[in-house]
Amino acid sequence: MKAAIHRQTTLHIWVLGTIAVLLSVASAFSYFLHIGQGIVVGDLLGLPGREADVALAQHRYTYWLMACLTCLTGSIVTTALALPYYADASRPARFIARFILASIFSLASTVLIGVVSFTIITALHHSVVR
Repeated sequence: MKAAIHRQTTLHIWVLGTIAVLLSVASAFSYFLHIGQGIVVGDLLGLPGREADVALAQHRYTYWLMACLTCLTGSIVTTALALPYYADASRPARFIARFILASIFSLASTVLIGVVSFTIITALHHSVVR
């Protein structure tokens, strides 16, 4: 019976961990698209007759930022639910401690995923043979 509970707990942690990593990946790529829309807004500013395009690009800029923050928040929450730390503490203290640790872990994993992705993208963009 104890083995079945341990297996179920392990599966629960793996599922929540996988969801947290996927949300971190989504957050990193949403941030890339957010930055891309910022570049578009910067390029369109000052061009005559492009005011509607600037307004649309600014709205998309805001939407990608909200998507990034939503994915990061989801990653933090799922990581906090998956962490096994402080099991003997009271419920509010356990929640606060897990949330702080999850915030650090999720932000670090999102930044790491973003840096690795950006490095891969720039490596594939430049030709090795010139």
